[in-house]
Parts: sequence; C-alpha cells; structure tokens
Amino acid sequence: MGLINLIVGLIFIALGFLVRVYPGMLAGYNTMSAERKKNIDIEGLTRFMRNGLILMGLAIILLYLVLRWIDWSYLANMVIILVVLTGSVILFLTSGKYDHNPEKKSRSHYIVLGIVLLLLGGVFFYGFMTTKTQINGNMIRFTGMYGKEMHVSEIAEVELMDTIPRIVIRTNGFSLGPVHKGNYRLEEFGKCRLYINSGKGKYVIVTDVEGFRTILRYKNDQDSRSIYEQINRLL
Repeated sequence: MGLINLIVGLIFIALGFLVRVYPGMLAGYNTMSAERKKNIDIEGLTRFMRNGLILMGLAIILLYLVLRWIDWSYLANMVIILVVLTGSVILFLTSGKYDHNPEKKSRSHYIVLGIVLLLLGGVFFYGFMTTKTQINGNMIRFTGMYGKEMHVSEIAEVELMDTIPRIVIRTNGFSLGPVHKGNYRLEEFGKCRLYINSGKGKYVIVTDVEGFRTILRYKNDQDSRSIYEQINRLL
C-alpha cells in the first residue's frame, strides 16, 4: 500500500487520541480566557474531535486500499487531499455546537479557513501546471513542481516509449488523478523522477549516466516528440 497514506493515516489517528488527552492542542482553546473556557463543552468537543480525526485517519488508509483493489488508481492518489479537505471543513463547521459562549466563532476563524482552502487550491493549481522543458545551451531545465536541472553531459540516452513499468510507490511527490510529479519507485526501473502531465500519450525517458531515469509525458504527443528530438540532437 502507499507508505505516505499509511503514515498520514496513523498521524491522524494518533492526533485523535492526543487531542482527547490534551485539550490544549485544540487551536484557539489554549489562548481563550478562563471565562470563555467555562462555556466550552470540552468533554464533548474533545470526544468529537477524537472521533473525527480517527475516522479521517482510517479513511485515508482504507479508502486507498479499496480504490487500489478495484484498480481506481487515479482516485486512490487523491484520497489524502480529499479526506483532509472534506474532513477539516466538516470538523471546523460542526465543532461550533460545543461552544456556548454568547459570541460564536469570529470572522477571523472563517478568514483562516478561507486562507487554508486557498492554499490547498494553490497547491492543486501548481501541481497541475504543465511541466516545461527548457533547453539553454547544454543545460536542460524542468520547471514547476519538483523542478530540476540537468547538464547534457549527465545524460546517457533518451527514449520515446509507449509505456513505462507500474508505479510501486510515491516517495516524495504530487499525485492527483493522471498527474504524477516528483520522486517515485517503479517496477524494473527503481527510483525515478516523474513529470507526467497526462493520462495518455508517449513517454520521454531521459536516463543519466548513473542509470537514474527522468520520465516526462505531455498532454500533446507532439510536445513529447519535440522534446525527445531536441534532447536527442544534443546527444
């Protein structure tokens, strides 16, 4: 199963138990005045947060397993983001019933929520931005999320392929639907860096002198062929 899903899921489960034991971990509660704390049903709130965080953790682990089992890998890669986003909003909006202070959540709370949602939206947007391959003299630069630079002298070969081995695990990357960017481990290839921007099309596989592969796939096959031909000419 996805190591990241397991780790993140266990972290949420652990946080659930910790919040129940240490209410001060709850954002805003530890900075409240003693008078306001008296009007908080902390017993109910910590129980609610514990259950919610544990459910989110279990969902991150189990939903990933189920979706991989039925071969919905694209949706499986979105589990963490979907569960965290949905669960956080539900917990934030529902937890207010345990606050019996005359003044409920201030406008600033909703501003913070809005900022969090904007940040998540920004991550999505940045992750979905098509990776550009810029060639300047003997230097090749891959832009965007997990971008890197390579010198032509580091490249052993470049290939244009229809398929690549199955992705075994994402070690440090962004995956959402057909988009995969960052460091992954593939069957047969081992450790690789992916810049896959589309669910179909040809792959450009750039192998360096140490055998490490950088794999690109563009939304348009013509772009993939163009990059392949440009790098091939440099070699």
